Amino acid sequence: MSARPARDCGPLVTADPFRCRIWTLNERIEDDVTEASCRAEIDSFARDGQIIPVIGRMLVGDPDFDIEVICGTRRLFVARQLKVALQVEIRELTDRQAAVAVEAENTLRKQASAYERGLWLAKLLRRNLFGSQEEMARELAITPTQVSRLLKFAELPAVILGAFATPHDILESWAVELHKAWSDDRRRMLAERARAVQQRMPRPPAVSVYELLLAERGAAGRGARRSTSRVVKGPAGEPLLRIERQRRDVVLRIPNARLDERLEQALTQAVVAVLTGRDCGEYAARAR
Repeated sequence: MSARPARDCGPLVTADPFRCRIWTLNERIEDDVTEASCRAEIDSFARDGQIIPVIGRMLVGDPDFDIEVICGTRRLFVARQLKVALQVEIRELTDRQAAVAVEAENTLRKQASAYERGLWLAKLLRRNLFGSQEEMARELAITPTQVSRLLKFAELPAVILGAFATPHDILESWAVELHKAWSDDRRRMLAERARAVQQRMPRPPAVSVYELLLAERGAAGRGARRSTSRVVKGPAGEPLLRIERQRRDVVLRIPNARLDERLEQALTQAVVAVLTGRDCGEYAARAR
C-alpha cells in the first residue's frame, strides 16, 4: 500500500512553540540547528514573520507537548528563539507518510545536506519503517542507486568524518569513494591521514581534505589530483551550482529547475564578460 500523503493541505493553527516537539524520525541533526546556523531565518522571521508553516500532527496523551513537528525543525527553533507563535499545518500522517512528506519538502527546498539525508535514511531503515532499501526508494520517490549512495554516510567512521570541518561539507560522491577506500586495504592509510588532518589548524577546505585522504600512496605530500568538485551555496545554505575541475576543463553544473531562458542568457553574458574582459552589454549587443 502506498504511503503517499494526501495532497490537500490540512488546517492551519497557531501554536506555542514550546508546546511543540520534533518528530523523533526527523532528518535534521538537532545539535546543528543553532542560532548561528539559523541566522538568516531568524532575521527573516523578525522582519517578515513566518511565511511558510511547518507540517505537524496532533499529539494525544502527552502532558508536555500538543503538536509533533514533522517538517520545520529550523522554523520551530527560530520561533522559540524569538518567543513568537508558530504557524502549523496539521495533517493526519503515519510515520511512513511523514517520511514521504519530509522528502517531498526537501525536493522543493534542497536545504538538508547529503550527510543529513544519509543518516536519516539509515534511521528509517533501523526503525523498520520500510521493508527494504528498494521499498523506501519507491515510497520516497528517489532512485535505489541514490538511496544506496546516501546510506554510505551512515557507515563512514568517526575518524573520517572528523577530518572535515563539518561532515555537511562531504559530497555524496565523496562519501561513496571514502566508504570504498575504508572497505579495502586502504583503511589504515585513510585513518592515519584523517588523524593527521584533524591536527591541522585551521582545517583545510573540504575539497583539499578529500583529495588528501584519497591521494595515491606517496602523493599525499605532493598534493592530490585536481579532478574535483565543489558546491556553491546561496545565502540560505541551498546549493546553487557545482564547479567540477577536470583535467582539461572546468564544468559548471546548474540544476535544470533553476535555469530558464532569461537566466541562461544572463549567465552566458556574465561568463563571457569575465573571460574576455568585455562589458555584458557589449556582448548582448553583438549577440542580437
